[in-house]
Amino acid sequence: MAEIRSPRLLMEECRRYTAQLSELRMLLEERLHAARAELARMRDPYDVAPSAARAHPSAARVRQARLDVAAIEAALERMDRGLYGTCTRCEAFLPLDRLRLAPHVQRCAACAGETRMTA
Repeated sequence: MAEIRSPRLLMEECRRYTAQLSELRMLLEERLHAARAELARMRDPYDVAPSAARAHPSAARVRQARLDVAAIEAALERMDRGLYGTCTRCEAFLPLDRLRLAPHVQRCAACAGETRMTA
């Protein structure tokens, strides 16, 4: 049987979850801005960078930067659709601590581990 909670408790829980989502959205947007800026620096041939690595980024670094941007954009899209915070494979809820560390993750630890083993 389902637990019956008071409307006051439900509203408090709703406010808490809304605040957590706002925090994670801000974190995603900050990381998206930083990832796009890094990608732009890699693409700008006129960027006068002190390090040779920055002046001539490897194809792997550019590819990883593109993947980072795409993953963050996908996370924001999932958030807009109300699917953020759940595993895209098994639909389990992702722990808040995991989302705070890597807000763009799409899979729970178990499914991410299975992917690494089978890929």
